[in-house]
Amino acid sequence: MIGDDSQVAVFIDYENIELSCREKMGSDVEVDWSTVLETAVELGRVVIRRAYGDWAIFSSGQRELLGLGIELVHIPSKRGKNAADIRIVIDALEMLMGEHTNISHVLLVSGDGDFTELVHRLRGYGKIVVGLGVSGASAEYLINACDQFIFYDVIADLAPKGEQGDELGEITQASFDVSEARQLLRRALQSREEEWINGGQVKDAMLRLNPAFNEHNYNYDSFKSFLAAQNDLVRLRTASEGGHLEVQMVPEQDNGAITEHEAPEVLLDRYLRYLAQQKIRMTPTEHRPRIILKFYNVYKNNPHKSLTALKEELHAYFEETAPNVKWQYVHETIHQLFRTYCFVFDHDDSKYVSDVRLWDREVTLVDDVRSPAQLLHRCDRGLLKKIGRRVGSYDDIDVEVAARLLYGSVRGQKMLDHVVQLIDELKEEA
Repeated sequence: MIGDDSQVAVFIDYENIELSCREKMGSDVEVDWSTVLETAVELGRVVIRRAYGDWAIFSSGQRELLGLGIELVHIPSKRGKNAADIRIVIDALEMLMGEHTNISHVLLVSGDGDFTELVHRLRGYGKIVVGLGVSGASAEYLINACDQFIFYDVIADLAPKGEQGDELGEITQASFDVSEARQLLRRALQSREEEWINGGQVKDAMLRLNPAFNEHNYNYDSFKSFLAAQNDLVRLRTASEGGHLEVQMVPEQDNGAITEHEAPEVLLDRYLRYLAQQKIRMTPTEHRPRIILKFYNVYKNNPHKSLTALKEELHAYFEETAPNVKWQYVHETIHQLFRTYCFVFDHDDSKYVSDVRLWDREVTLVDDVRSPAQLLHRCDRGLLKKIGRRVGSYDDIDVEVAARLLYGSVRGQKMLDHVVQLIDELKEEA
């Protein structure tokens, strides 16, 4: 992606990054702008570096930025909330048409979804656009529009503030689960299972699938070390010509039978594949319980709607209030509810056109679901039931791995006890 002749333009939405860091990391956190600029330098020679903001308000940040050679573009706040955004868009488009047409890379330092159309335009003109924002405060549309998206709190090694717990009684924090990266790696290689592929091409394929992928999110210091840790999924070798890294996917039959001491990551991957074989796609995430609990409230507040309409309503809610809850998580979670038989669809054909999709019919919850917690409970049990049947016995389900599958991570003994209770209920029914 990066060549010796790469030239980089950096556009910084100063207020967005400063306020996002304080909101997510704490009011005493100061942005280390040298870390941001180092990211730009890694892309190539930085020829434009501009920060936009009302410098009468953010006067304390001027010295560091000037010391890094960053041009300060003053945008008085009295011009309106989006004045700085508009100026960034104007300057970026002038760059396309003006004397800097040789720019190859643009580093857009902002998590504001309003820049999505600008990113599309820049990429349409052949520019490689890298976004940089704060996890949990960066719009999903912006992330997906970029060629690559980097989270500032990861490269600066900042820990998020704890958030209030969910109904399982645990503290939830933003996190990156390597199981999501492993699924991404599998998807990038699936169509070329028998081939040896250049490692750089593999990473490019993963970035096309998810621009926010970065091995540093999962505490690996290089892409090679990330790949080496997934030795149950891929083989590595050094090419005889050129000496570059090559990657090959391990055929599924080579993974071997489940053993008592199988690594948790391998076992989690198996559970995910078992569910996928039953048409349930799942990304382990701490947001899943919250999505289900919120779905119940959306359903109660929007009677007589279709499942498609409820899903769109739910996604709009999270897009507005919690951008880190991605559309993918919402979509997959609704499918999990569907596949665990939580819904009853209207069968009165007279209300619909002849070829109406099932999800476009009015939907109700099954009779035994009368609260958000009961909906979560039914779905969790349904997923564990499918896994238990696949592994042969409910006693063979690994409790900690099941907790990661359902809730994204293991956050205390109370969560493990809850999973044990679910499994015990299934054993009593069997």
